[in-house]
Amino acid sequence: MKFLQYQLIKFSHNVFKNINLKLLLILSYPIGIIYSVISFRNTIMLFRRSKTLNKYLDIKYNPILVKINYAKYWLELLWLTKPNFENKILDNVNIQNKKYIDNIKKQGAIFALPHIGNWEMAIPVGTHLNLDLLAVAEPLNNDLVLNWFKNLRETLGCEIIIGGKGQNTFDTIVNKLEEGKHVCLLSDRSINKTGVGTVFFDNLASFPKGPVALALKTQVPIVPTAFLKVNGQYNLIFDKPFYVPLFENESISIQQGLKTLSKSFEKLINIAPNQWHSIQPVWSNEY
Repeated sequence: MKFLQYQLIKFSHNVFKNINLKLLLILSYPIGIIYSVISFRNTIMLFRRSKTLNKYLDIKYNPILVKINYAKYWLELLWLTKPNFENKILDNVNIQNKKYIDNIKKQGAIFALPHIGNWEMAIPVGTHLNLDLLAVAEPLNNDLVLNWFKNLRETLGCEIIIGGKGQNTFDTIVNKLEEGKHVCLLSDRSINKTGVGTVFFDNLASFPKGPVALALKTQVPIVPTAFLKVNGQYNLIFDKPFYVPLFENESISIQQGLKTLSKSFEKLINIAPNQWHSIQPVWSNEY
């Protein structure tokens, strides 16, 4: 089964990379609607989420559009190659707040991203900006698929290290940051339910403490970042970098860092909330 899963992804990639992206993305509409139906329990959870979330958003959160955009993410991913991106997208990417990173290129930094838009597409833009990128991939139960993702991201220009138990990932990233690497971390959802409670859109959410703990340890800045498509235009958006304050009590420092990060994520998500395809539980009342 794992081999068939890998072969399906590999076959789809080999086919989709030769198709016009605009035509390919038309498929996201039927796929997203079908996915909304077959994953109806999850869709119901997202409709419950929308009742709370829409109190704080300028654009209404629509779970069906969220799943259509999730399908778009996968279609873009399976289309994505370095030549495709450089030849057909790179020159048309709008970079917002580039001034925020001009002064940190020569030092380590943490680029913290929510699960919004297409973060893989941010990789070749980052390398074009002379960022020395590194990211952590969570282990999958299919090594063939894991290696496929790893190879794709490294081809795009981002070094990948595999996380998980027994890998000493924290110390490895600390060393990389001290060497001047720019580390990219998805930071709006705790995978193993062991995150830190953080107020996010006025409700208690569980955020991973890793990005903030790393910034505290190394005293490098965190740059909240998103790659979004707005009005047909791809945008790489940098929010204002911040340093995690160093208090006597480490837990207070981490709480303050997460508070600042969650506020930045609220701003980024508010730009295009239906591209925030974090469809797994985020808030404590969703578990």
